[in-house]
Amino acid sequence: MSGHDEAGSSVRWRRFAGSALALVLCGLLRIASATSSLSFDGGGFVIDLEIGDDAKPMVAAVHFHAPGDAQGVVLARETWRVVAFEPRRQRLVLQHDDAAAVPAFSLSVQRGDAVLVIDGRRVHASFDWGA
Repeated sequence: MSGHDEAGSSVRWRRFAGSALALVLCGLLRIASATSSLSFDGGGFVIDLEIGDDAKPMVAAVHFHAPGDAQGVVLARETWRVVAFEPRRQRLVLQHDDAAAVPAFSLSVQRGDAVLVIDGRRVHASFDWGA
């Protein structure tokens, strides 16, 4: 193979790699824009729910902030479960099992009313579905 052929092959490879990278980045941007968030904020507790908005909305991640904790904790996926999530009916029930950093809790939402049950307390707050 001559030096000219190697240079042409190198250019083609770089173009291919650049095109592949652009496709991957476009896919990542589409995924990134396919999320939204919902939040509970009451009694000093903040629970942010990251919602995946592709074909069927689902809770993708849960961030928990105890009173006075600005940083918060991302809850491990295996510690929480969604019992009900119906965005059109504005209904959500989420349960978290006791974990080292965060005590067990349940969050129930019906339309704009939310109740967090944690450490024997019932915290009532409004809930914004972002509609």
